[in-house]
Amino acid sequence: MKITKALITAAGFGTRFLPITKTIQKEMLPFLDRPIIDYVVDDLLAAGVTDIIFVVSEHNKQLIHYYRENQRLYNYLADRNKASLYDQVAKLHQKATFHFIKQSDSEQYGTAVPLKLAQSLLQTDDAFFVFMGDDLMYNSNGNSEAAAMIQLMEKSHAVAVATCVEKPTSELSRYGVIKPKKHGDYVLLESIVEKPQPGSEPSNLVNISKYIFTPQVFEVLANQQLDVNSGELYITDTITQLAQANDVAIHVPTGTYLDGGNPYEWLKANISIGLHREDMAQKLRDFLTETLAH
Repeated sequence: MKITKALITAAGFGTRFLPITKTIQKEMLPFLDRPIIDYVVDDLLAAGVTDIIFVVSEHNKQLIHYYRENQRLYNYLADRNKASLYDQVAKLHQKATFHFIKQSDSEQYGTAVPLKLAQSLLQTDDAFFVFMGDDLMYNSNGNSEAAAMIQLMEKSHAVAVATCVEKPTSELSRYGVIKPKKHGDYVLLESIVEKPQPGSEPSNLVNISKYIFTPQVFEVLANQQLDVNSGELYITDTITQLAQANDVAIHVPTGTYLDGGNPYEWLKANISIGLHREDMAQKLRDFLTETLAH
């Protein structure tokens, strides 16, 4: 199976990161010297994706600027005999064919809304990715989790794939927890239990909202009701409804889950990546050892 398109959602307010997200989009916060979302893009490109569709807030242009050329920056560097520094960003706009869809304030709100907004660009494809832009699976060896998701889709003949990670029992009440079912060699999604009470958890697998869908998902979306409590349209409801009559395979990654959605997890992610960077790993280890010794 060849999947060439991916939707990445990046239109939220990032409230867990206030006050910095008052002006800086959370997906553009750095994991070291690159925005979080650029790691997500690279994982998808490594799986053969050629078209990236971003859904962004109508008020935020940071992501658009990042994936465009910047002649002003080049001229600034060239005037100071530092043109070689531009090599780091010169080909960002050539990584893929980038599409930008603006989500307006008048739209419904919720994690499934970007999928509805991008329907015209996705509905004729055999399958496509839907990823959130503020977290990722990190493999220091360069392996692509998106590529592994495609392999699972091919082997299981499922209509969708949902990526889940294992969490300690003490943390499960904070997440959407998977109720799984076995089907031959594969684990399938039966339902998602949101923030289960301690002792009632159906598994230790939590949903991280990284999916492969076929256009069949749009039939579900067309009839999906808003959440009765929040009035929002959730993609977790979409995948759960899809699983009621179809096989949705569960992918458990081999890489490290890095979450950029809150300050503590963001800090851990930066340290994790830094410990795999040749230019800083030893210095960072020394700093951590010295700091912890006091």
